[in-house]
Amino acid sequence: MLDAGFYPHAPANVELRETHTSWVFLAGELAYKVKKPVRFPFLDYGTAERRREMCREEVRLNRRLAPRIYLRARGIARTDGRYALVEQDDPAAVEYAVEMRRVEEDRSLAALADAGRIERRHAIAVADLLAGFHAAARVAAPERTGADALATPITDNVAELADAGDGVLDPRALDAAREFTHRFVAARRPRLEERGRDGLVRDCHGDLRAEHVIVPEADDVYVYDCVEFNPALREIDVGADLAFLVMDLARLDAAGMAAALVARYRDAGGDPGDDALVAFYACYRAWVRSKVACLRAGELSPEHAERTAQQDQARGLFRLGRRFAWRARCPLAIVVSGVAGSGKTTLARELAELGGLEHISSDVTRKRLAGLSPTDRASDEHYTPEFTLRTYAAMGAETRRVLDRGDGAIVDATFHRRDARAAFLGALGERAEPVVFVRCDAPREVLLGRVRSREADDERTSDADVGIVERQLAELDPLDEIPDDSKAALDTDAAVDDLAAEVEMLVDERIWRGEGP
Repeated sequence: MLDAGFYPHAPANVELRETHTSWVFLAGELAYKVKKPVRFPFLDYGTAERRREMCREEVRLNRRLAPRIYLRARGIARTDGRYALVEQDDPAAVEYAVEMRRVEEDRSLAALADAGRIERRHAIAVADLLAGFHAAARVAAPERTGADALATPITDNVAELADAGDGVLDPRALDAAREFTHRFVAARRPRLEERGRDGLVRDCHGDLRAEHVIVPEADDVYVYDCVEFNPALREIDVGADLAFLVMDLARLDAAGMAAALVARYRDAGGDPGDDALVAFYACYRAWVRSKVACLRAGELSPEHAERTAQQDQARGLFRLGRRFAWRARCPLAIVVSGVAGSGKTTLARELAELGGLEHISSDVTRKRLAGLSPTDRASDEHYTPEFTLRTYAAMGAETRRVLDRGDGAIVDATFHRRDARAAFLGALGERAEPVVFVRCDAPREVLLGRVRSREADDERTSDADVGIVERQLAELDPLDEIPDDSKAALDTDAAVDDLAAEVEMLVDERIWRGEGP
């Protein structure tokens, strides 16, 4: 099939693309996809008859979203000493292929995003297509629509990810991922059941990667390469189907297009669930891709260059999934408190970066109120009790604005005095409910050492010195007024990655109380 003479339309050349399940021969304006004789736990191409059946299914299913691309299934038979394309039901056929028109790879959403040419109109066109597709798709059988059927692949995946990621992904973060998944599923079980009853579990695409979505310049949008080999991977919540593309666009630094996609999908009549559910499904999709990258890395020898690339990809996708997990927790504010030198700002910055959340800092807020830049040194007048209470009230107001729009914030301040906490919570008002206080602790000698080590840093935003640490320790009020189920203490004598995972588990335990794994 690498010989151009094999094809009746006589292409100028033939190019081979290979995946772990198929060979694709690009022959001029046509492409021929031949399935490998492989068996995996999720896929069976083990016999020629099975491959013929799957070729037929691939054409049938993909014509729903790409009718112009998928032409027919073909047989491959040996006649007169050579192989040739024949009809799919020819008794002489020994192998089978899907005959397709060649897709415009340079017009995929992935290619457009890589080139910086993706536009909002592309997201809108795709959303319109998917909303119509999902509305017309067959509703899944009742045994596939219950909460258990929807949740089992997700909870199984996070366990499989932990196994596959051993030695590649951070074990503490994997523990946090498992706890998050189980707690979210438990908390959302009634809603998952309701979505199944409402007919929102349908025969979807199942593999909505950005590279599979083609936006031609002068033709209609189409989507190819759906899952044909396992109906269970395709008969899913429409929100989970859409979330695959949401995740992939975020991976390609096109999160704005992902937001436009979801908004238009809803406007077009689609129901992907609320933002938290979409984020949860996107998290799941990222962790599936991370698992696959771990497995591929494990198949390669340690000296193979591609092994390192796959491991790096796995880590990036796992971190992307954690970002979506934070979105699924929103609206939520995490108050990272502790006296100067406790490590609170280092941790707050890591959490804000990890979750894509707003970082609200007392140092920055204080200096903004004083008309200073973040690295300017404030004067004594900006540290009076009155100015400090004004600073905390301003942080509370800013946090409230973040929560009102359904987002999340990491609030970074000492909160060592009860009156400052009262000013912050007073500005939050009724929004104080989704707030978790995390107090960072460290021994006195560690606090002083950390502050001394950064005194020469001209770019620091904190004005704290050794004297301020001593004063804050003397003034430290316990968090007695904060309910036990809204606060936690953290020893910061550990790597910031481990601390971030610890916060994830502490937060999940408090926002989904009683919904343990």
